[in-house]
Amino acid sequence: MKCHVPGPNVKVLGRTVHALARFGDELYLESLQDCILLRTLNAAESAYAMVKFNKNFFSHFNYNYYSTEDNEGLKCKISMKSALNAFKSPTHMDKQVENLEIKLDPESCKLIFQLKCKYGIVKTHFVSILDCKAMQAVYTKDLVPNRITSSQKILTEALGNFQSSDDQVTLEATSQSLILRNYIDSNMDLTKIIRTQITLKPVEFDSYTIGTETTITFTLKEFRALLAFAEALNLPLQLHFETTGRPAVFIVHNGVTFEAHFVLATSKPDSATQATSTQNTTHSERSKRKETTITGPAKKKLHVDAEISKCLDEDSHLFNFIDIPEDVPEKVNDGVNNVNESVQVDNQNADILDCDNIPASPTSKTMIKSVFKRCFESTFDPRSIQGVVLAEDSDSE
Repeated sequence: MKCHVPGPNVKVLGRTVHALARFGDELYLESLQDCILLRTLNAAESAYAMVKFNKNFFSHFNYNYYSTEDNEGLKCKISMKSALNAFKSPTHMDKQVENLEIKLDPESCKLIFQLKCKYGIVKTHFVSILDCKAMQAVYTKDLVPNRITSSQKILTEALGNFQSSDDQVTLEATSQSLILRNYIDSNMDLTKIIRTQITLKPVEFDSYTIGTETTITFTLKEFRALLAFAEALNLPLQLHFETTGRPAVFIVHNGVTFEAHFVLATSKPDSATQATSTQNTTHSERSKRKETTITGPAKKKLHVDAEISKCLDEDSHLFNFIDIPEDVPEKVNDGVNNVNESVQVDNQNADILDCDNIPASPTSKTMIKSVFKRCFESTFDPRSIQGVVLAEDSDSE
């Protein structure tokens, strides 16, 4: 394969590579007789992107330049990071690059990107080929009942209201409106989540056809990436989707030179509406509170004397070593005497415990330091010690 990309189209190719880099870590390149295909797939296999560059996108195009025996073009897989190094700062590439040559070196198995810039500067990038295979996703976009064509500006402004921490977005399509809201899992704490919902009317879109009312949920990261790609090229966005569980296809094209397909997997939300889940959660929380309020006092002793309860409230630590019997006598002759007896018993137990567990004498840190005082002296001389030498120095032998 060998092709030349003129300067203005190099900017489009650079933006395409940067958009695909937000989907996957590997770039699949395949050359056919009339076009070149760039594909990628994310790690979770929930988002797929394919960009098709027609033959008229290039100033020179030869899909099997190095082939001699067969008529097949190039099929290879390269690292996305290597492709990004060849297309740094795509915003200004049309002002700096005059021509881009893409070719395959069959001897070293490398894909070559040669940028011919102004003032005779030539930048050559040799990208290693990881594998010689192609990738193809199976999806449909022509026979779907729901089709929406919108300006990318409307959807970009709508997503600007969502939080950056939102991972997924739920799209509810009806004949009267299109509702976008952030996806909320049933296991999340609703009191700590900001819920966002935006309603768009059919008159705000270029075309709006809903054959089957449905609700789908897809990832927000890839959705923002394809919107940024459409915004950079100032092109409208087409959305083709069916029901829950079927992929949603987003299309960006200019009708002449290139066409991009972004396919996102869809899932069904846990609850039909966020309001219903909120009401159910609130009702369940209230029920739990009522149960706690009713069953809490029921577990306490019913015939506890008022004076004992008063003592427990005023000085509860006195009763830490007393086990309150489960069966309280039906008749209590003298409540005050019982309390006094309990206090006396407790004091006796406390005295016994104090005798058994005599606290150790406090250790003086100053005294310990005075014993080893000379060890902490920097000018300590062992010869200054006078007294009997208990261990003599060993001989030199």
